[in-house]
Amino acid sequence: MSRDFPDWVQADKAAAARREFSGTVPLKRFQRLAGMIADPGEAEVAFELSFGHDEQRQVRVEVRVTGEVPLVCQRTLRTFAHALDSQSVVGIVGTDREAESLPEDYEPLLISEGRVELAALIEEELMLGLPLVPVDPASSRIGQDDEAAADTHRPFAGLAKLKKHRDQD
Repeated sequence: MSRDFPDWVQADKAAAARREFSGTVPLKRFQRLAGMIADPGEAEVAFELSFGHDEQRQVRVEVRVTGEVPLVCQRTLRTFAHALDSQSVVGIVGTDREAESLPEDYEPLLISEGRVELAALIEEELMLGLPLVPVDPASSRIGQDDEAAADTHRPFAGLAKLKKHRDQD
């Protein structure tokens, strides 16, 4: 884990200074992921946070999270490493009214004291990047092998042959 970032930042000051933070964080630090991922063990994710202002002087944070997250495949019930590369633009707002006026491509983050917890931003992006139903891409559907598809029973195939033979007569 790299620890070159503070726990909290003042959103306005970080945006005015165009602060950027990056590093890695262990998955076991994120409590809200407990039921969504398999045992994280020592797995870490990398992150990049870039604070700034947009054209309307709105405080925004570009958040990117990359890494491998252990998930349980819902097809095989086995743990697999899901490659994650998720990024969003977060608009920092103080009221619901401000959140409604954000551009459509912004994810709103409502804060009351002007401070933002960096780990919370990373955790939110992780949650946004996880699939709703984790399925290991290396798994195959049960009962849908290539051989099973070739042995499909076609009950009316014989009738088609008889009809074709009868039409030729």
